Amino acid sequence: MSWVAGVVVLALIEYLVFGFMVGHARTKYGVAAPAVTGNAHFERYFRVQQNTLEQLVVFIPAIWLYGMYVSSPWAAAIGAVFIIGRLLYAIGYVAAPEKRSAGFGLSYVAQIVLVVGALYGVVRPLLGR
Repeated sequence: MSWVAGVVVLALIEYLVFGFMVGHARTKYGVAAPAVTGNAHFERYFRVQQNTLEQLVVFIPAIWLYGMYVSSPWAAAIGAVFIIGRLLYAIGYVAAPEKRSAGFGLSYVAQIVLVVGALYGVVRPLLGR
């Protein structure tokens, strides 16, 4: 489970970096707290951070459950795909919102695999298999 823990830590670091980027964008584009609107470029950074937070709510328990009940090496590998997807999402969204799809899709598919796999891993022993 150490690889899973490492991937979770990397995902959290990525989220912290996105938060730092929001703070920098807030200063660069003159969007004073607590406002979260007012400049389209700032709003892109903000949405990257917020969407990543929304995804982490599913990702973190899913990767742990998949790692415990299915395979920790596979959980870590799928988790790495999630992190790469989030990075591509951020790069695409900041450049132009319509360029976020590939990164979003990659990270979302990784989450689906983790959730479905975790469900299978948890239910399988309950069914006596």
